[in-house]
Amino acid sequence: MASQHRLVPVVFKRNLRKAKHVLAPIFALIFCGTASAQPPPPPVHTQLESVTVRAQRVESWNYSAGFVQSLLRPSFRMEDQFAKWKHPVCPRVKGMSAASAHLIEQRVREVAKKINAPLAASDTCAPNVIIIVSREPQTILEGLKDKDRQLFASTPLAELKMHHPVQVWYYSVDIDYNGQTFPEVASFWDMPAMKSNYTHLYTGIQPETRVAMIIADSNAIGDMALGTFADYVTLLSLAQAPVTGQCQSAPSIANLFLTDCEDGFHTSGLSTADLAMLAALYQTPDTPEQMQKVRIISHMRKNLELAQQK
Repeated sequence: MASQHRLVPVVFKRNLRKAKHVLAPIFALIFCGTASAQPPPPPVHTQLESVTVRAQRVESWNYSAGFVQSLLRPSFRMEDQFAKWKHPVCPRVKGMSAASAHLIEQRVREVAKKINAPLAASDTCAPNVIIIVSREPQTILEGLKDKDRQLFASTPLAELKMHHPVQVWYYSVDIDYNGQTFPEVASFWDMPAMKSNYTHLYTGIQPETRVAMIIADSNAIGDMALGTFADYVTLLSLAQAPVTGQCQSAPSIANLFLTDCEDGFHTSGLSTADLAMLAALYQTPDTPEQMQKVRIISHMRKNLELAQQK
């Protein structure tokens, strides 16, 4: 289908046609000739093994799909699209000792490099991942909100409170095909008209993370291992995975502060699933935009399979 460049309001969630994903495995084993000329038929367990492999792949897909859908927050405007870093990540920690802050910043950098997220080369870069640890986190949040309300434009008003020991707020923008940007907002009021390149698979508009603001209650993390806290904020920093208070149905550092998760789903560091998902996010190309979600899931499944082989 030819591309159509036009101005469209950015309210696609209810109007986009979902791309059809057809799964069509074909098995064609044809045996010719007389019975006397042919070797005996393969044992039954060969077919059972094939069925088992396919069942494992379906289970692996469902596992990855459930994890992506429950952990990653999609764009407010664009269905099945997820914001990520395109400008170099530059972490900065406030409210901790210099040694502790350095360890956390280096952990964010280490994982960003591992998953091929863009990373600032110098520690003197302008910070866009800001981690603040305070005994009065709500006061810090109120001060930041009053100082720069646009920083929280992507956040519904009801979420501008500390409901959990550690929370994150993301500032994102939508970019159209000719580079024009608009803030990602949590409301559908006053939606801008943006130049799009809209077809069944291409929207011509892509969400991008610009700032991650993380605030932690020092009273809640005082007895926690520093490495565990570092991995927790690293997950929040590199993907738009806001704290929801709901358990992930897989081993994940996202379950750190939750008490009612299933046995074995609490981890003291980034889990295999966490790393597979983070890597998948940055392995997935920006276009076609409507294929982003299914490709993230596919990459995560492959990353998990590779991890199991090591």
